Amino acid sequence: MRKYLVGGAVRNKILGLPVKDKDWVVVGSTPDFFIKNKYKQVGKKFPVFLHPITNEEYALARTEKKCGVGYKGFEVNYSPYIKLKEDLIRRDITINAIAQDKFGKYFDPCNGLLDIKKRLLRHISPSFSDDPLRVFRVARFAALLFHLGFKICSNTLSLMSSKFLKNEIKHLEIERIWQETEKAFRTKNPNIYLQVLFDCNLISTIFPEIYYLFGLNNKFNYFNKKKFYKQNIFQGLSYISKYTNRVDIKFSFFLQLFNINLICCVTNKRKNYFFKHFLKYIYNFLNRIKAPKKVKNLSLVFIKNINLLINISNISSTEIVILLKKMNAWRNPKIIKKISLLMNCYINFLNIFSKKNKHKGIFYSQYLKNVFKVASTVSFSSISVEIKNGMYIQKELDRLKKLAIDRWKTFNTVNCFKNC
Repeated sequence: MRKYLVGGAVRNKILGLPVKDKDWVVVGSTPDFFIKNKYKQVGKKFPVFLHPITNEEYALARTEKKCGVGYKGFEVNYSPYIKLKEDLIRRDITINAIAQDKFGKYFDPCNGLLDIKKRLLRHISPSFSDDPLRVFRVARFAALLFHLGFKICSNTLSLMSSKFLKNEIKHLEIERIWQETEKAFRTKNPNIYLQVLFDCNLISTIFPEIYYLFGLNNKFNYFNKKKFYKQNIFQGLSYISKYTNRVDIKFSFFLQLFNINLICCVTNKRKNYFFKHFLKYIYNFLNRIKAPKKVKNLSLVFIKNINLLINISNISSTEIVILLKKMNAWRNPKIIKKISLLMNCYINFLNIFSKKNKHKGIFYSQYLKNVFKVASTVSFSSISVEIKNGMYIQKELDRLKKLAIDRWKTFNTVNCFKNC
């Protein structure tokens, strides 16, 4: 029995990137060995075992043969006679098909080391098309390694754009696509992931809602002198990625960017109608892709309340209290920090295209934090013991929060005049 370090651990080690998880391939063994040694089995179609102490993954060397549609349609062979080379050449791209033994020697049958030097993402063989999920994996690696100068090989890009793969992708479960999308949005350049899917003509197939919104933006740009094109939306996604790696914040920012041309181009009479349509469209999209609750909630809260948020210093204290309730800020105070970052990045990014805002985004985001902090000083202990009815308690809490914000506004206005 021989074991080899494989996959991302080897690739990242060569590139000088952090190695988070170590995966091992084992040649010349059977499932019985791992079961006897108290490894935990996690694979169903093919045995993958977790080490009882380190929790690292150990997979038996295997080969795969296409026998159906989608990523599940494979016949797997993991006999002890499978060689290391056979296991490596069944993988997706060359830089993921490098193994290393316990002495540090590399086994590289697919020239992955050369492609690392060339900064190329290249498929290993035509069997790449057998698994449609590989298209999303390559797009994700393009985003992950973009800052190191990696690009997708032209032949690989052509294969990813094939009609065969496009049809195979239709059989993928949406949860699997979201998993890769979520990983891509954790990278420094999630815009590259989406750009690759555009280049492969796959956006209309997997994310038809996004494809429609880009098309709608192009129509609006016909009327809009200050045009905000697809590359500006991708630029915005890249911009916020400098400040956070949280998927829910990035995805919320990305979706809101589609609303800019709508706000700029639609007449005031029809603006409310278009906004409701846009909001419902985003809601249906998030449901269809089965986005996690935290992504869905933050996206909808930010988009619903964007106009109030960017004018928060001009709205009344009553409106501020209602806004905080809509955001569910009392039960989920962490949302204030997220919304503040979104506001800061959103306003500052728009300032790149328009210099109308006299304040920087930090002013509005800090304002939100301050009014929430002030309103949070009001609690049940602030209410008179004479008020016992639940409905009146809530009204009294809202009234006291409004008064607290009013006092804070007055105090800050007085200090502002003193300092002038």
